[in-house]
Amino acid sequence: MSSLSIGNDKPLSTSAHPLDPLSADEIRTAVSAVRTFLGTHENVGKPLVRPLFNSISLREPPKYAVLRWSGLFDEQDLEAVGSSGTEPLKRQADVHLICPSSSQSFEGVVDLPSNLPGQKQTSAAVSVWTPLPELIQPSLQTEELIWAEEICQKDEKVRLACEAIGIKQSDIAVDGWCIGLDERFPGRRLQQCFIFARLRPNDNLYAHPCDFIPVIDSHTGEVLTIDYPHTNQKQGEAHPPSSAEAHGAKEPRERFAPPMSGQNYLPEQIALDDPTFKVRDTLKPLHVVQPEGVSYSLEGRVLSWQNWKLHIGFEFREGLVLSNITYDDGVKGTRPVFYRLSVAEMVVPYAKTIFPHHRKQAFDTGEYGVGALANSLALGCDCLGSITYLDADFVTRAGGIETIKSAICIHEEDAGILHKHTDFRDNRAHVARNRKLVISSICTVANYEYGFYFNFSLDGSVELEVKATGIVNAYALAPGEARDPSHEVEVAPRIAAQHHQHLFSLRVDPMIDGLQNQVVQVDSVPDDEDVGSDSNFYGNGFKTVKTLFKSSKDSVSNADSAKARVWAIENPNKQHFSTGGNVSYKIVSKDMPPMLAKPGSIVWNRAPFARQNMFVTTYSDDEKFPSDVHINQNPGGPDFGSQQWINRDDNIVNKDVVCWPCFGVTHISRPEDWPIMPVEILRVHLKPSGFFDRNPGLDVPSSADSKSRYANEAFTKGKVNGLSNANASYRLEESVQFCARWARSGVKISVVVASCINMHIGYIAWWSQGAPLA
Repeated sequence: MSSLSIGNDKPLSTSAHPLDPLSADEIRTAVSAVRTFLGTHENVGKPLVRPLFNSISLREPPKYAVLRWSGLFDEQDLEAVGSSGTEPLKRQADVHLICPSSSQSFEGVVDLPSNLPGQKQTSAAVSVWTPLPELIQPSLQTEELIWAEEICQKDEKVRLACEAIGIKQSDIAVDGWCIGLDERFPGRRLQQCFIFARLRPNDNLYAHPCDFIPVIDSHTGEVLTIDYPHTNQKQGEAHPPSSAEAHGAKEPRERFAPPMSGQNYLPEQIALDDPTFKVRDTLKPLHVVQPEGVSYSLEGRVLSWQNWKLHIGFEFREGLVLSNITYDDGVKGTRPVFYRLSVAEMVVPYAKTIFPHHRKQAFDTGEYGVGALANSLALGCDCLGSITYLDADFVTRAGGIETIKSAICIHEEDAGILHKHTDFRDNRAHVARNRKLVISSICTVANYEYGFYFNFSLDGSVELEVKATGIVNAYALAPGEARDPSHEVEVAPRIAAQHHQHLFSLRVDPMIDGLQNQVVQVDSVPDDEDVGSDSNFYGNGFKTVKTLFKSSKDSVSNADSAKARVWAIENPNKQHFSTGGNVSYKIVSKDMPPMLAKPGSIVWNRAPFARQNMFVTTYSDDEKFPSDVHINQNPGGPDFGSQQWINRDDNIVNKDVVCWPCFGVTHISRPEDWPIMPVEILRVHLKPSGFFDRNPGLDVPSSADSKSRYANEAFTKGKVNGLSNANASYRLEESVQFCARWARSGVKISVVVASCINMHIGYIAWWSQGAPLA
């Protein structure tokens, strides 16, 4: 690694926050600085011919420099977690560059001019330039994925493969995927190409998967080979080859045409296939109206809402990045909660073992970048109500700017009841409604969509929701091919959706009331003593068992629903005034399946974060991506990525720590997931547990919405349970008065309550449907 500098005069940035994403101007400045550097320096790797920009993103300043700038902690707090006091607060860009002609990739750092305090940089300069080993491949860029279709639509081998099954090469659509690992082509930058036939404009191409998978060199545009996966074995036959060597040794199978029946999801396309189809017209409009405006405010990218304050970042790789999250707790002042939250990595491993289906193991964050694949969100469709949008700027391969308009959506949603209680003695009810502040982004990764929603609540909790939708990856079955229900579901005739998992690594960098935290595993288990014993005679006892994680190896753990397992992030230096326990937030998720790939498998080697549901490490500025910075075509290994951090076995008691919960879903597709998948929602909650003195939402007013009304038009015949609306209302009032007279007559209150409850069951059921109460 060399440290070099070359000036490139540009006007100063007006960056208002050290964690703001790079602006379009800053990206242009970085591009210019790199070009100047390459034109004036030798010995920077292999000769460069038409190098391409793979990515340019913010290189975040050191954490302690940002916190010092924010004024949230004093110098003593920072020194206690290892701050040197000299961490630089710089505006920098991380640059990844590739040269297709030489197969050489590079990493660089560009120092950018800014108005950050103490920075004297007045011109852009390349400060670090590192040639990468030849086998290291940066992520696939969006333009490469699009190029894959162009390559396959022009290649002669692909033309012959198309003609052999009766389709035109000009009618194919191509999804380029990272290849995971293919030992046949070492040193090549590869894509595997899933081929589909499109029968007419806007037809659902995924309904017509083809029986062949080209492999292309993404540097040269060459089609290296075309793989023809073997069909499922019939009963009594040997399993088809699952390795490249066995596949190459086996005779090719017969070719077959793709399924050609219409399987559409666009209404106008369904109507072309089925003239009797019509869109339902029974849904009445539902509007979200905030007549007085929204309850949040933005100063640059710093958002304030209902005691919460946070910075909203967005990167090509992780997408949404939320930082410096604090809570204004009244007389206790501003309390730090989390320094940084992001989805650091994800993997989608597939279950099919017939070669080459094992290559389907998409690391959508590290191999592509969910930020770079973000949608431009549509007002009133993706987000409903009063919306604030933020754009995102990224570099193109040629060094230009791609702006994704409305990449981030910010809005409020009603979240049901926050709390409620009715005193049955006098029927005094108190209810407050919850509301959540939602910060979201949706990305499209070929056939699949992921919505990432960070929800902040009035009860002091933070929730990450991932909404998975889109179209399941489909592969064609041959006519009469044996089914393989152990590994796939035939969601439509001759269309197989292979079993797969979606596993996400949530990076939680806490600062729970301070920078010195620790993690405790909390299990709920039956008491040890037997039924009939002196201390548990009736056998009803159960308790919590708390295990303090003392080192990173200790922290490796898995979800256990039988024990209602949660993990509490504690500050051992702050105790709750009543419980005496450490103030904490707990990590709660019901969506934590184990990774089902076997230890030693390719995906197990490449996805160390998914080998367990939780581990904890000490903080490092350089440890953000648990499957390494460059996971594309990286074979990984037993001690790869985050496993190296675990192996250090750092002391994690009362330290600056990072938590790595892994959550997700095992997706066994249903016919109802076809031809477009209803949203599957996965959740991780970060809940205050002894952090606040009491319910932090007590000051939320109890108010009746003046726009709510009785929907009496729903009673199509004017009666419910044989009662007209007016008559039912009168009889409900009459029965209440009767019960009151009965109670005053001296009858025991328990008898009155029980009798009146029975009397009112029918009326209460009717009233709950929206009838007026006189």
